[in-house]
Amino acid sequence: MFRVFINSFTQYKGLPREVYILAIQRFVNSVGGFVHAFLLMFLTKRIGLEKDAAGLYMTFSAFAGIPGTIISGFLVDRYSRKTILLASRAASAMILFSCGFLGNSMMITYLIIASSFLWSFSAPASSAMVADLTTPENRKQSFSLLYLGMNLGLAFGFMLAGFLFENYTSWLFWGDGLTSMLSLLLVVFFIKDTRPSREQIEAINNSKREGEKEEKSNIFVALIRRPFLVAFVIINSILGFVYFQHGFVMPLHLEELFINQGTKLFGSVMTANTIIVILFTPILMHLTKNIKPIINVGIAAITYIIGFGMLTFSTTLWPFYVTVFIWTSGEIIATVNTGVYISNHSPVNHRGRFNSMIGFIQHAGRASSPALMGMFLVGKPSATGWVLTAAVAIIALVLLAILFIKEQQYKHKANRSLAFKEEDVA
Repeated sequence: MFRVFINSFTQYKGLPREVYILAIQRFVNSVGGFVHAFLLMFLTKRIGLEKDAAGLYMTFSAFAGIPGTIISGFLVDRYSRKTILLASRAASAMILFSCGFLGNSMMITYLIIASSFLWSFSAPASSAMVADLTTPENRKQSFSLLYLGMNLGLAFGFMLAGFLFENYTSWLFWGDGLTSMLSLLLVVFFIKDTRPSREQIEAINNSKREGEKEEKSNIFVALIRRPFLVAFVIINSILGFVYFQHGFVMPLHLEELFINQGTKLFGSVMTANTIIVILFTPILMHLTKNIKPIINVGIAAITYIIGFGMLTFSTTLWPFYVTVFIWTSGEIIATVNTGVYISNHSPVNHRGRFNSMIGFIQHAGRASSPALMGMFLVGKPSATGWVLTAAVAIIALVLLAILFIKEQQYKHKANRSLAFKEEDVA
């Protein structure tokens, strides 16, 4: 097993230099990613909001990112991706830093919403930069390494955040802001802007990268021409609703079971989550590298059904640590394969806009998650949320199966048509 683990890291050899820099940048940024990790606990335990109200504010924070994401997508395809990323994240970091001086003021909730809006401008820029720097041949390994770097940082961040929340709450905000600014220095000094030149676009047009070739039409026509991609993203947003319950239902469930210990226990579960990601991302990527992305995402849905569904009956702590391995495996597989699938089907001249529109669709599922679950849980035990979570995951799995069958039928029909044309020419 140890040899398999070591050998699995060889897949990260020979990647573009900038990918390694971005992996380090994400590590540094994630070490200080305190605020959103403990936002629910801050709203309920420090400010005193009820579960449904806290869920509503978290939803506002998530939805605040939608306008910025859409606007940024159009800007990223026309101007410097690097400049947009730096300006967005620096402004967001400064707002979070200022929250550290406000104690337990309700004003913090509004500033976090503003910070989310500003940060969202960087999302299409970041995704487009990764697509620019990679090819279909090294994309899965690159996404995997970036994901690994982020979670390695989170492993340290969660351990610190649980301690800071209970003892030095202001440092949740100061630490988040400072590490964000520090991570941006790596981008400033070591990464050039990646927006493709005319020559690079022509090179892709003349290659076999069919899904990435230049699209002359507008963003809406380009998306309509890719119905399988749109369907995949919608289903993925449903899975986003499922996955994000680990950050909403789980801390509430733990707090109900273990009064006044929920925050620390949730931090320890999430530390286990990130350790599993660090240890098993290379192995799982190696084992699933030859499996189609849509099938891999289906496997992830199954792990969510089992992992989250089992928590319905949990009244002790050990099931949380057992099931974290199950649903974290799904998280690893889904995150990497989703990013690869989208990049492989995004036109080179629409990368910013595609990532913004796709991000909007995905955001809808994630952003609605806290509010919908908060309303569902009113007057109910938190454990009831796992029943709904598993049911939604089952629906997503069925939809993925239908999509896979339809996609295979379409490809088979297209291949037959091509074969007939070649016979006619002959």
